[in-house]
Amino acid sequence: MYSCVVSSNIKPHLSGAAKFSFLLAQKLNIPCVGLSEIKKLKRGDNVLLSLAICKTNPDLETEAWRWVTYTEEKGVNYNIFFHTFDDLPIEHALIKNANKVYCGNEEIYQALKEFNKPIYSLWTSSLINREVDIEKDIYNIFSFGMAFKIHTKHHRFFAKRMEELGINYIIRFSTGFHERAHFGNYDAIASELEDIYGDKVHFYGFLSDEAVSYFIQSSDLFVNFFPKGVRANNSTIYAVMEQGCPVLTNTDAYSPSWMKSGVNMLDVGDMKKNLFDKKQLKKIGKKAVIDVNKYASWGRLITKIS
Repeated sequence: MYSCVVSSNIKPHLSGAAKFSFLLAQKLNIPCVGLSEIKKLKRGDNVLLSLAICKTNPDLETEAWRWVTYTEEKGVNYNIFFHTFDDLPIEHALIKNANKVYCGNEEIYQALKEFNKPIYSLWTSSLINREVDIEKDIYNIFSFGMAFKIHTKHHRFFAKRMEELGINYIIRFSTGFHERAHFGNYDAIASELEDIYGDKVHFYGFLSDEAVSYFIQSSDLFVNFFPKGVRANNSTIYAVMEQGCPVLTNTDAYSPSWMKSGVNMLDVGDMKKNLFDKKQLKKIGKKAVIDVNKYASWGRLITKIS
């Protein structure tokens, strides 16, 4: 069968075609690599190329031409799955060297059926992954919030400290956007997070309140950072504490005085190995439920305002 899925886009938080490629690779139990990673392929490999070439992306087209040259020289065998088809010269070159051609919809199939190749009209199945694994043997970490508020400096420190403590984990991000936030900014932030966390980071994009709640309740730890320190009006933190998930963030002199590291939350500047015992984390989470309802509940706020 295939040794890997090769995707023209490797950012599943921004591209449906990329998400399809990663899910397909996961279901086939093989790696998913980027089009630019052709040097990982060797003579005789049989791979599936998952392709969506945009006319306005000359860099991607250049990578695709390199693919044509490299696969010819190295004798790499491939089938191709077209998510889009714009009748570009590079698409014709890719079809010429492919063994089989799969079309993501009937319109693409009708455009390609005259090519002298085995061509099949298929579809892309649901991209909602219902096979999310909550790992029992490692630490499941979750983070959500506005994209432009992600502070990678603190994440870099956190990742370095986790490595020093020898803690194995997965960190999952769900991110929202204000209407004025530039979507492309998150692309740069996501790339930096990938640089920080490597294959430990998973991006889940926009999640419903119910889905966010599921990940909060299923995670061992919630992580989120602020420019100077958590404030009394950072409601994300309270939402997590209410559900009993321990929070790790950064604090300073202006953070709520009732938040105590090692008692009802964790401070990134106070990361000790003993605090990451899962039983200890659950204890911190339970204390967080009590304290957030005592000091930051809607009822207490209404009483103060009335």
